[in-house]
Amino acid sequence: MATFSNKAFYFIFIGVHVINVMSFNPLLTYTVRYKKIDAKPNITIHHYSIDQYKDVQFINGKMSIISKELINKVHGVFYRCDSDGINCEYFQTWKITDICPKLKDPNQLWSRWYSSFDPPMLCPLDKVHYKIKNATIDVGLVTLLYPQATEYQWKVVQNMYADDILVGSYSMDMSIFGYRKRIKSTFKP
Repeated sequence: MATFSNKAFYFIFIGVHVINVMSFNPLLTYTVRYKKIDAKPNITIHHYSIDQYKDVQFINGKMSIISKELINKVHGVFYRCDSDGINCEYFQTWKITDICPKLKDPNQLWSRWYSSFDPPMLCPLDKVHYKIKNATIDVGLVTLLYPQATEYQWKVVQNMYADDILVGSYSMDMSIFGYRKRIKSTFKP
């Protein structure tokens, strides 16, 4: 017969497991909803649109980097906002100094976004004009890294540097939410 402490341990262990599993609902499909995108001072995003195909939103447009400096460092600053997108607080900063191999790696959070650029964004970052076609982020990776991401709206600011000189910055406001996707039955009587 199990003692009280063993029962309490199993109850707590199973409870924590259920909470962790239920925070990511496998019955839901997750997607990104973009609100706006903005850039400054040496980066311009023009003629952009937020397009939707089925249940997924994409950003299409053109981006120009107007600088003679070569970008070699990126800082991504994440702000999480309430469900209305009003009250925002600093969440975290990612500082990336080895951007050349990171741009080639297909398993990064930003890989799906930067693979949508034409010409491809490869080092050295000396191209001036890019087309952005059907750009989005990998929502599955986001919810894997931070399951509570669906509870907030997000503002992401990406600052690009040439050593310590700010070349430019762009920001995106977005939210991640889940919806129930209908699954076609394969059962045939």
